[in-house]
Amino acid sequence: MSTPGFQFAEIGSTDIDRTVDFYRSLLDFSTTEDVPWPADKRVRWLTAGPVLLKVVDVGDGDPGGWRDDDLQRGERHIGFKVGNVDHRAERVRDAGVPFSIPPTDAVGGVRLCFFDDPDGTRLEFIDGHLTYHQVVSPELADREKAAAERRPQDAPPAFDHVAVTVADLPATLAYYRDGLGYAVIGELRHDQDPRGFHITYLQAGAGVLEVFSFTAPTQPGPGAPDDARAGLRGVGLGTDDPDGTLRRLEALGVRTVAGPPATASGPLVCDPDGLAAQAVTPR
Repeated sequence: MSTPGFQFAEIGSTDIDRTVDFYRSLLDFSTTEDVPWPADKRVRWLTAGPVLLKVVDVGDGDPGGWRDDDLQRGERHIGFKVGNVDHRAERVRDAGVPFSIPPTDAVGGVRLCFFDDPDGTRLEFIDGHLTYHQVVSPELADREKAAAERRPQDAPPAFDHVAVTVADLPATLAYYRDGLGYAVIGELRHDQDPRGFHITYLQAGAGVLEVFSFTAPTQPGPGAPDDARAGLRGVGLGTDDPDGTLRRLEALGVRTVAGPPATASGPLVCDPDGLAAQAVTPR
């Protein structure tokens, strides 16, 4: 079976020119039309390293129920690897963009910061490599470490991961590890967090899925996106067999979203916690 890894992360924008300028001027992304998917006048594509950013014009849309709350299930943020977090954060600060978390050293031996794009998409800069509390795949962990050691200090942001909060880690692993073939890289435990915070990392093709789980109760998320949803909306999974991939997911009890957004190239499916995905031709 092929592994349908991340091809793009999709965000909704209420002002697409403003959004594209934000990512180009602040994150040094470039626009591209070199994609194998149907053209759409509502969509702009930005290069973000190994995974693209799909920006959809949603008019007067809104975040659709997303809250700044780790315990809300579903999509959380997009993470980008950089050469030096503090150097990149200076540009964010100089542009007048507030940090939700300023540059700080974090569990796992990395340095990171968080801020939002103009429509509330939560973004993370991270440098270094993770020192996992439990390594599940030494090969993938070593590959991550080697990439960090090669990354120059002035390296611009490159796509690394999409983060989600889940209610039931075994159910999530059944979907992504067993159903889609994503290998678990390793795990981190936030032992001082009273919520019982645990992060599991899975290799999703050229990207990573970062899974937040808690012993504390989680709350429902915004669910599947509609055409007007702003902010982080879902991911594209590259596969040479879209229909077969959908059948594999349906066998796991995944639900297909009725009436997917007009910009989707095929049916949308949702994981157990509401992260939407569409199966697309790989780049």
